[in-house]
Amino acid sequence: FALKLVQETAALQGLDSLETGQFDLTANGPIPTADLYILSDVFESSKVAVGAAALTKEILATGARVWVFAQTDRAQREIYIDELCRIHDPLCKWSSFHDYSGETERL
Repeated sequence: FALKLVQETAALQGLDSLETGQFDLTANGPIPTADLYILSDVFESSKVAVGAAALTKEILATGARVWVFAQTDRAQREIYIDELCRIHDPLCKWSSFHDYSGETERL
């Protein structure tokens, strides 16, 4: 339902090239090609958080962007960022949208 809602909203705004899809964060399947990947409220378990970190690293290696949204009360969000620090960049950290200065590169 959520992906259909996003597609319909995008169409109403004239964003006809927007594509949505589901991806299993715990599987090692091929990553769909995109310019921007959005992960939102996906940290339901530690296995998913670790899988999301691996996927994030793989996506960043392609030059694409990844936006990750997670509520501060999600315990597994810290598992995600700790794993991303371990496998990708030890300086990764969470930040607020309000802290964003407009830089194009950010981790």
